[in-house]
Amino acid sequence: MDNKPGGGINDRKQVRLFLKKDVLINTTVKGYALDMSEGGMFIYTHIPFPKDKFIEVQFALKPGEALLSVKAQVRFLQPGVGLGIVFVNMAEPVKERLKKYIEENINAHPLGQDAANIDKRKKILIVDASLGSRTTYKNRLVLANFIVREASNGVEALQQMAKEKPDLILLDLVMEKMGGVRFLQLLRADAAYKDVKIVVLSGSITPQEVQMICSFGIEQIFSKMTTTPAKLAELVKKILEG
Repeated sequence: MDNKPGGGINDRKQVRLFLKKDVLINTTVKGYALDMSEGGMFIYTHIPFPKDKFIEVQFALKPGEALLSVKAQVRFLQPGVGLGIVFVNMAEPVKERLKKYIEENINAHPLGQDAANIDKRKKILIVDASLGSRTTYKNRLVLANFIVREASNGVEALQQMAKEKPDLILLDLVMEKMGGVRFLQLLRADAAYKDVKIVVLSGSITPQEVQMICSFGIEQIFSKMTTTPAKLAELVKKILEG
C-alpha cells in the first residue's frame, strides 16, 4: 500500500485555516484541530502518539454533517500540547470537500461568527510582494493585538477587501500585476473605502512618487530600511487612535 502523505502541514505553499474543531483520533481519543490545510492539521491533545505513527482522524467540516474519516501520519509531537499530522491516501472527493471548505472559511473568525461579532480589534491589510516582509511585520502586529491579512499585489488586495474591509493598509509600491500607485487610484475612486487609512511602507521611493501618492490622502510614508517591526506597530497604533 502506498503510504505517501498527501502534503506536509509545514508546506508554506498550503493555506492554513485557523479554527477550533472537534477531532476524534482512532475512534477513542478526543482532541481539537487548531489549524488545518489541504495536507494536514495540528491537533491539541495531551495523549502522545509516536512520530511517524499512522492514525485515523475523524471530524465534521460543518455542524450536523457526517464525520469524515481520514488516515494520517504523525509528523511531529509537542509533548503535553499536541501533534502535527499529514493526511495519507485521501480520496479525491474528500480532498475537494476539504479544499472548498478552506476556501469558504479562510477569512472566518477561528472561534466562529459569534466571536467575530464581538471582536473589536483593528484590521490591518499588508500589501507587499515580499513574503519575508509580510511575515516579519505581520508577526509583530499580531502581537500588538491587530487582526492582520495579507496580499502580494494590488489585485489580491482588492479581492481581500471585497471580503473584509480593513481599518488600515500597509502598502508597498513595487509589485507585479498591480503596483501600489495604481491600487491607490482604484481604492480612492471607490467611496466605500474613503475612510480606510493608508500607510506606504516601501524600500525605495522617488520624489515624483511621493508627490503622486500624497495626493491620494495617505497617512504616512515609512522606509523599510529604517522602520523596525516594533516601531511600525507603535506608529500604526498611534495613527488608528488619532
